[in-house]
Amino acid sequence: MHEEAAESGDTKEKINYKATFRLLLGLMKTRKLEFTTAFLFLIISTLINLANPIVAKYIIDNAIPAKDLQHLYLAVGLYFVNSALFLLFNYFMSMRLIRTGQSIIVELKQRMLRHMLSLDLDFYSANQVGRLNARVQSDTGALYELFTETAVTIFKDIFTFLAVFAIMASYNLKLTLILMPVFPVIFAFTWLFVRKSSPVFVAVRKMTAEISAFLTEHLNGIGVIQAFSREASVAAKLDALNEKKFTTEFKGELYAVVFFLSVLFLHPASTAAIFGVGGTLVLNGALTVGVLVMFILYLGQLFEPIFRFSEHISIIQRSFSAGHRIFKILELRPSITEPAKPHYMTAVREGIEFRNVSMRYAPGSDWVLKDVSFRLPKGSSMAIVGETGGGKTTVANLLFRFYSFEKGRILIDGTDISALSLKSLRSAIGLVQQDIYLFPGTIMENLKMMDTAIPDAKVHEAVRLMGLEPFFKKHPLSKAVVEKGANLSIGEKQVIALARAMVLDQEVLVLDEATSHMDPYTERLITGAIKHLLKHRTLIIIAHRLSTVKSVDRILLISGGEIKEAGTHPELMAKGGIYSKFYKLQFGEN
Repeated sequence: MHEEAAESGDTKEKINYKATFRLLLGLMKTRKLEFTTAFLFLIISTLINLANPIVAKYIIDNAIPAKDLQHLYLAVGLYFVNSALFLLFNYFMSMRLIRTGQSIIVELKQRMLRHMLSLDLDFYSANQVGRLNARVQSDTGALYELFTETAVTIFKDIFTFLAVFAIMASYNLKLTLILMPVFPVIFAFTWLFVRKSSPVFVAVRKMTAEISAFLTEHLNGIGVIQAFSREASVAAKLDALNEKKFTTEFKGELYAVVFFLSVLFLHPASTAAIFGVGGTLVLNGALTVGVLVMFILYLGQLFEPIFRFSEHISIIQRSFSAGHRIFKILELRPSITEPAKPHYMTAVREGIEFRNVSMRYAPGSDWVLKDVSFRLPKGSSMAIVGETGGGKTTVANLLFRFYSFEKGRILIDGTDISALSLKSLRSAIGLVQQDIYLFPGTIMENLKMMDTAIPDAKVHEAVRLMGLEPFFKKHPLSKAVVEKGANLSIGEKQVIALARAMVLDQEVLVLDEATSHMDPYTERLITGAIKHLLKHRTLIIIAHRLSTVKSVDRILLISGGEIKEAGTHPELMAKGGIYSKFYKLQFGEN
């Protein structure tokens, strides 16, 4: 699931050609008409091009010896018209392929994005954002040339090769058979090149993704880099990555150049053989000069597909290595999926219950939660407190089904959450996290979570109900938010995120350290708004700052994954246990 092996940089990894070919074929099948039209233009242009050597033979063997100017001019005109038509049909073919290739790449990007959005959070914790961006952008882009030119050109080259060989054989089989030893040599060179270059091209794609990931992560943290004067260190690491990629890519290009030059040498060797044997036949009267010239012209067309294939083989390798990496993403399946017959919840009528829930993130690792049980009736509030790493946020993650758990049950209105529709579950529960992500757009659009169906009046009502009018006068709803909300403070982003949860009208709200970065004035505003909404909402507050949880109905203190204490604030203070010590420590009491 995590693809550690896929990103380990193993240069021995081979391309899965069979699986990748199925992926590419599936994309092409939906565009049969477009490819059929392109193939039709291709065949017409190829047949036109194949006629020119025959016209040249006619000029040399018939029109010139007969001194027939009319036939000579007609033949020359036909040669010119053929050349013009060849270019015209090639233009039609290229435009059709460009459109088709672009639509395929757009579809593939959309398909990859939809699929990645369905994967679990542990997939994203194991893969850097920059690396995934390279999958969607760079790897799909590597397939574009394959669809727009290479795939159809290979078909054209095969057709041209067979047609030329057949025409040459029909004029003189003995002279044609001289070329037969060349083909096994070409196939041997091709097999050797594919075998040697395949793992190299896979490694290059990985390093391209690694560089993209490095740039994304470090540019996002540019403030920290500059604050600690680490610019030179980061630049040196990027230089090392680029040098590593250069060395590997140079190796692949070296294979391609050696392969191309090896095949290139066969053309003059074959031409010399045709001149030698064909010239002898001409001198002996067994062959005309026109046929010999036709053979030389066709020899160029015969080797042209071979040269083109030697160039395209590198593109094919790169494209299949990119397709191989795309396939490895698309074959992943989320561990948390919709049930076969999902139950759709429309409201939380009774409440939420954890029954003896135990959870760990990997088999054999330490338990993050141990036998956790509690019940939260509808309309009530509960706080979860404890030390960092004690398991507080894990409770929220399990409620949203971001992760699976091994033991116990989680029930909403008596229904196991594993039987609930994921969409309906997450639509009913709102989450305000400590680390807030805002999208580029206006504050109004972020409050609506980019849903244009939500009326503006609902946003204004939520702001009024929470008493946040002064905040949104300072930050108007029309204010533009840049990427990640970089033009807002952390506290301001948390206010917007809390307001967003209210606007979306979710019955259960989970506040995960939602007031940790607010100034006292804003925190009082939010606390007052929450008190007014408690009668209409079921509330879970995860907090370190105990001042924010004093008025909730029940407090759970989790330590080491276990519930150590439970009760109201006065009860826990009177008990004099861990909670009481935490509270006194925060507020400086002895």
